[in-house]
Amino acid sequence: MPDVSKRAFTAALLVLALACTSSERGVAQDRNQPQTPPAIREQLGDVSQQLETRTAEALSSTFRTASSRALPAVVFIQVVKPATDIEDVPEPFRRFFGVPPGGEGEPVPGAGSGFILDGEGHVITNHHVVADAEQVIVRLVDGREYSAEVMGSDDQTDVAVLKINPGNGAQLPHAELGNSDGVQVGDWVLALGSPLELEFTVTAGIVSAKGRQLGGPQNALQAFIQTDAAINPGNSGGPLVDLTGRVVGINSAIFGGQRFVGYGFAIPINLANKVVQDILRFGEVRRPQLGVVVAAINEADAEVYGLSEIRGAEVVSVSDDSPAERAGLRIGDVILELDGRGLQDSTDLTTGLAQHQPGDRVRLTVWRDRASRQIDVELGAFERSTDRRATPEQREQVEQALGFRVQPLDEAIARELGYDVSRGVVVSQVASLSPAANNGVLRGMLLLSINGEEVASVADVERVARTVEPGDVVSLRVRAPQAGEQVINYRARR
Repeated sequence: MPDVSKRAFTAALLVLALACTSSERGVAQDRNQPQTPPAIREQLGDVSQQLETRTAEALSSTFRTASSRALPAVVFIQVVKPATDIEDVPEPFRRFFGVPPGGEGEPVPGAGSGFILDGEGHVITNHHVVADAEQVIVRLVDGREYSAEVMGSDDQTDVAVLKINPGNGAQLPHAELGNSDGVQVGDWVLALGSPLELEFTVTAGIVSAKGRQLGGPQNALQAFIQTDAAINPGNSGGPLVDLTGRVVGINSAIFGGQRFVGYGFAIPINLANKVVQDILRFGEVRRPQLGVVVAAINEADAEVYGLSEIRGAEVVSVSDDSPAERAGLRIGDVILELDGRGLQDSTDLTTGLAQHQPGDRVRLTVWRDRASRQIDVELGAFERSTDRRATPEQREQVEQALGFRVQPLDEAIARELGYDVSRGVVVSQVASLSPAANNGVLRGMLLLSINGEEVASVADVERVARTVEPGDVVSLRVRAPQAGEQVINYRARR
């Protein structure tokens, strides 16, 4: 909204408020005083209605603008994870789970959300979305799909970094990061993602709280932004944005059941971005160590220590030979500031330290013996925590290029599948969500040729697969039991 319109809007609102207040005060003081004429009251009512309409239109316009800025960079993520453990399923029933006798179960599909960080194709999502994934597919709002490599994943913050390669100089939209430290309770925010596989959904709400901890693993680093914007399964990894469309958080968790129950939780982007930059720069997360266990200050603590405010991080233990011990920190110290920034509780300290690197020097303002003092500490390092993944070159070449695996056909397999030949090569496994699977390639098909080249052995298939580039068209001639020969054409995943 232009400045002139804002000033006019404010002035009109002020006039209306003064008129109404004056009228009400006059009635309260003396009911015999002349009342506002009906015509004036009608005009005030019209002005009030116009102001309400303009306010609603302005808010809708703000939501539309924020959504249009943020949505192009949002992605839908599909993953395939290892088969679930079905060892306890009796043998006669294993085929109902897609398991041949003595074999393994079918891979388990999953879905989540994410957003593109930069034009190079780095994508941010949650660790739990891609943990243990054997295959990751990223789909953009405009329909483009890419295979993604997991560059790094951190379970302590639930942040993961993927990489897609658009190829051929294709441009990628990317998100703009905001400042989660500046987010205040009551601010409007939008949650974007694909909840329940309803792709590219936008919901609105406010920031309900900051610095929330939900429990979980002991080493989890949590300081969630709580919001009442609807977040459901599938939103995980998508962005939480402010009304300018800038990312202030990464949707990560819901409270209670499997569906929206009123509150969702997002990882502050300032905390997440430190993890992302570590993965991009070092290939791992470098976590600084102070060497203390801290707790939030309560009313009793404040009285015992002589604090004027109920705030700070109380040191309840100090690790031997840690940076904290070497710097002189003691049990019972209350850390009030980190590098001059006030700390409300222990979460402020741990998340503030997490944005540093091992070896950094920090200054702590410590309350001890009813007086404050400055203590400088050189931070140490925690053990590496990043879940590193193999590159695409390390995966099975045939599956990477064609979307399926093969094995030699022998008499036993031919007899089981119903083929009248006992030599050749058959499809042994098809990658879920791959173009091959989407276009009808099935396990057990006899492979006759690829792109016009006859294949009679696994070596033949491997040789042809080396010539297939991402985005190339693949033409298969196959034979299926009781179905005869057929041609299947598809484009290899970019």
